Amino acid sequence: MFERRDILKGVSAAAATSAMPATLQANPCESLAQIARSRGIKFGCAVSQNVLQDADYRRLVLHHSNRLVGENAFKWRHLEPAERDHSDSEARWLVDFAQTHGRDLRGHCFLWNHHRRMPSWLVEKAAVLDRSDPQEFTRHLWRHGAFLARNFPEIDCWDAMNEAINPSTGELRDTHFTWLLGNRFFDLAFRILGERMPGARLVYNETMSWEQNSLHRDGVLRLLERGLSRGLPIHALGIQSHIGKTLGRPRDELAWRRFLEEVEGMGLQVLITEFDCSDRNVDQRDTDWRDGEVAAHSKGYLDLTLSFTNVRELTLWSLADRHSYMNRPSYPSHRRRSDGLRLRGHPFGDDLERKPVFFALLEALKATSTR
Repeated sequence: MFERRDILKGVSAAAATSAMPATLQANPCESLAQIARSRGIKFGCAVSQNVLQDADYRRLVLHHSNRLVGENAFKWRHLEPAERDHSDSEARWLVDFAQTHGRDLRGHCFLWNHHRRMPSWLVEKAAVLDRSDPQEFTRHLWRHGAFLARNFPEIDCWDAMNEAINPSTGELRDTHFTWLLGNRFFDLAFRILGERMPGARLVYNETMSWEQNSLHRDGVLRLLERGLSRGLPIHALGIQSHIGKTLGRPRDELAWRRFLEEVEGMGLQVLITEFDCSDRNVDQRDTDWRDGEVAAHSKGYLDLTLSFTNVRELTLWSLADRHSYMNRPSYPSHRRRSDGLRLRGHPFGDDLERKPVFFALLEALKATSTR
């Protein structure tokens, strides 16, 4: 098990950056993307058109990322807020940005087994349909898959299904979609994109990490096993890795290793898709202490997870606290710090200064073997 004192020994260089001008700190000579590439791993972060208007942050993203993912722009409820009324200007902007700067782009996501994350008009339709005749609903799924394939052929990797499992039961989350289709809702995500995008890598993306929750892990394994046995084109498991919820809370490293061994045995790649580490569970207010806790926790998780050579991508949901979704007004109050301080969950701070977790990421990538 990794302790705070171990990681602080390894990231002592972080202290040397404290007197460094912010402009230099925002453009360190070592690029996380370059180090990751040397190990056969893609490295990147989630972005939006809005955050990339910040010139300093844009330079940071380009320096440290060779893989980008749209934070919200490619989600169905953003692309089609009203039935057959498409709004894809931000998505097109991100495609153009990625192509202009030679960056790969992941698609997030096609289908999501969650009412609040899908178009409200589609949820309303699903709620009143007869399960004996779900064709009107499935027609919309096929139509949307065709729309993505036609409009974004540049994207070679898609989260075909997002968060299908209820973590508290290990079974499919009970939604209008699964009431209509059962397991077919999961199957159709991969069959539709497999037909519409035959060259794309298709991912099942799940909100999990090394929590003490065997129900969730076992449910994901069963879902993947059933899908592969039915011949679904599942190429990778996306593990979101918002690991702040386990900082200072129970985790199960042995069970996590066994879970990753099971996934590896299925022949699937693993993508770390949304990595960050909130410090909401760190009681101390001292910034250095909080950053040390985040760095230690991140290093331990990444050392374990990256030891599996089928892990091929590491994507952060933000590079810096400055533009973190955790510090936006829309972020739920129960996930914030009780003392009201801004959350510090990313490798760069509000001034784009390097933090200890930056060096934890750097060391974890340097220490892992080449794929």
